[in-house]
Amino acid sequence: MLDVSTASVNKLLGIAIRAEIDANKTYSDLAERVSNPLLKEKFQWLAYEENKHKEILEKLYETLYQGDEPQIPDATDEALLPSIHIGPSSSFADILHQAMESEKSAEDFYANLSRRFEDPQKKILTYLSKVEHSHYMMLQSEYALAQDFEDYAEKDIDKVIT
Repeated sequence: MLDVSTASVNKLLGIAIRAEIDANKTYSDLAERVSNPLLKEKFQWLAYEENKHKEILEKLYETLYQGDEPQIPDATDEALLPSIHIGPSSSFADILHQAMESEKSAEDFYANLSRRFEDPQKKILTYLSKVEHSHYMMLQSEYALAQDFEDYAEKDIDKVIT
């Protein structure tokens, strides 16, 4: 695993952009898979947010490395920014738990990376860290619902509780 305090910033930003691209795709895919309309909207919103993060990171990269394109790896560093892995036997609760872990890792990543900067870049990365924390909190409440209602993702909410 790379050390956020010492690895090159351009490499870390490339990995972060990859992680945001992957998160956008995963949340978009989840929005397509669930039937619960409220949950579908939440995943669509998360996908939108992750895409905005990618755009913010691209602008940050452009500010730091004018004229250069970020080197975006084919895959993220799983130890640094873990992805959500959905298999045929993955339960919905397991997927949400992985998403929570992913968001927590992103929160920590951006908080640690922000320590290497002064404002305004520091504020941008601190903002991203706090937004990732809000994603974690939202997913945590969905996780609790998924544990209490096993068919939560597959039904309208009025059918889950009746």
